[in-house]
Amino acid sequence: MELQFLGGASEIGSLGLVVRDAGRTLLFDYGMTPTDPPSYPRPAPTNVDLAFLSHAHLDHSGMTPLLSRLPKARLIATPVTIAVADLLTKDALKVARLEGYLAPYTPSDIHSLHAKFTAVDRHGTFRHRGIEVEFTPAGHIPGASMLLYRGEKDVLFTGDLQTIPTHLVGGAEPLETDVLVMESTYAGREHPDRRETERRFRDKVAETIARGGKAIVPAFAVGRAQEVLMSLASSGFETYLDGMARSVNEIYEAAPEYLADARKFRRALEGVHVVEHPGDRKKALREAEVIVTTGGMLDGGPVLYYIGEMYRDAKSSILLTGFQVEGSNGRQLMDEGTLTIDDTTIHPSCEVGKFDFSAHAGHSDLVRIARESRAKKVVLMHGDHREPLREALEGFCEVVLPENGKAFSV
Repeated sequence: MELQFLGGASEIGSLGLVVRDAGRTLLFDYGMTPTDPPSYPRPAPTNVDLAFLSHAHLDHSGMTPLLSRLPKARLIATPVTIAVADLLTKDALKVARLEGYLAPYTPSDIHSLHAKFTAVDRHGTFRHRGIEVEFTPAGHIPGASMLLYRGEKDVLFTGDLQTIPTHLVGGAEPLETDVLVMESTYAGREHPDRRETERRFRDKVAETIARGGKAIVPAFAVGRAQEVLMSLASSGFETYLDGMARSVNEIYEAAPEYLADARKFRRALEGVHVVEHPGDRKKALREAEVIVTTGGMLDGGPVLYYIGEMYRDAKSSILLTGFQVEGSNGRQLMDEGTLTIDDTTIHPSCEVGKFDFSAHAGHSDLVRIARESRAKKVVLMHGDHREPLREALEGFCEVVLPENGKAFSV
């Protein structure tokens, strides 16, 4: 059995894994890195028989429309992942057009992919001509799955995983396998206590409101915005929601079985004012106490409108809830205290805060997942700082640190 990464081996983003076994060629995830400009993985082999998608985030799904051009490939995922990936890939085309990037695929590719999608339940098993892949929840976001391929050896591909229960989803449980291909985003790093993080977040929002300001909360549309809204649900704050998260909420509401508590999710949304039209944004500026809005790294989306209108207000705050990658506007704000909007650099007077709402497992939980899998070989992917995790696992199993493009046997 041979594995080869098209991207995402030693970096976070553009993930794609090719598995060659018994004359078959399978692809697990095929993503892009939505940087400025975006970066892409290596081309997928033209002889891909089947492709599997762990979840919808662009760094895992962003290049899947290209699979529609392959002669045989079908794309298998949970129904929630299919719906959200369709939303995100369409938005990626829109961003490419607005920013002047050459898009890697066309609207026709996205449309053609629909005919090649096969939906599998979150606890389902896909079988086709001797190929068997089991789906099991990965935590992270609704619809996210770990994928267990049963071939010459059992290979478990984790995608992104989270082991602690959150408002939105339950945590991933270890699975026994021969080979574990595991994400390592937070290798060597732990997350602060989640309840304490949420308490500090709500306290900062309340403090902002008490001094006469508004809290602008940039949040990723898929997963993060919903976690933030559920964290705020019982606070009584006048909360507005703007951006793509509105459409994601509709997908989640239509699939209650993929949520930890669908009733709690619906109740959280009932108290939120949704910005339906650009004209509603002026109303939000007048009436909101909290504005939850995309994009999460301040590189685009409605968040730039709100900051552009409010950046001189020292009473207000910008509360970041997600990882800010190098080169992003959010990282620039954290490191330099400035933002670039429409080629103009501004220096917000707002207070800036950062809260860890991560949907990835921390170091100790990754170690536990690996050890309890009883895997003889662990392949660490999707991380740019994998050494601490390798050191923690040495002595329990063989650890492989793959490189993009280099095939290796397992």
